[in-house]
Amino acid sequence: MVKRINGPVTHAKVEQLARDNAENASSVTEIVHPEFNADERNGGYAYVYDRTVYDRTLLIYAFDGSSQWSIDPGDPAGRFDKIEQYWLEKQHQHRQLTLNDVSDSHRAAIAAIADGLGSVGELPAAARPGVTDLAVADHLLVWLRRYAREPTEAAALRVLAAKDWLLEVNHTDRAHPCPVCGLPAIGRPWIDIVSACDSCYRKAECGHGRHVDGYNPDPMGGFEAVHLDDRSVCEQVTRDGSVWVDRHPCRMGEAKFGGVYVGVAVPRGQTPS
Repeated sequence: MVKRINGPVTHAKVEQLARDNAENASSVTEIVHPEFNADERNGGYAYVYDRTVYDRTLLIYAFDGSSQWSIDPGDPAGRFDKIEQYWLEKQHQHRQLTLNDVSDSHRAAIAAIADGLGSVGELPAAARPGVTDLAVADHLLVWLRRYAREPTEAAALRVLAAKDWLLEVNHTDRAHPCPVCGLPAIGRPWIDIVSACDSCYRKAECGHGRHVDGYNPDPMGGFEAVHLDDRSVCEQVTRDGSVWVDRHPCRMGEAKFGGVYVGVAVPRGQTPS
């Protein structure tokens, strides 16, 4: 995994990043693609370097801060094709979308973000024409809020341009009311757990009143909780998963397919809504 570049991406910074990651700094060689290098919106720089005794790495770093590294194809044509493909992906991700390019549910979710609302359902009916399933629109709202760098229409449209999967409206993907505050929440970590919303997730406290977060300590899974103030392990939450959100008893733990959830357990015999 390559390190990240802080601040504006420059030729000198990308070269230094390649040197920092190279096993042998003298192996660092720039791969010049004039059009890619000159495209200040979609372009960037590329370098190859020795990663191990056996492998060489091709690092492509874009002006938008994204990067890709892969095994060096080893020939000029292969390197050019890799850079060309990455450049085309950047052009696609940075394309200009308008509200006319997205669905009614997307438009309603974007309006809710721009108006600072917690749910698409808080919009007047006239401001969400064509939206027949609020839970579907709220599902989009949660994802857009996660990715948008600012709560604006322009920022939300940039997210949709960069993430094609979010342009699809899948009516099986639905939000549900957060069991703590009622705002839209997504995900079902386990059949008997109702996920809390993103806001409530960030409020989780251990039994000592300290804010906690969790992570998977191993690529194969597992769960460990840490205190956010000093990143020390929280033995209590790691052991029993009990957390509190605004004094509401909740649980924190490893989700079914990895990651960490905060949610409320459904009493036995009841069906999660």
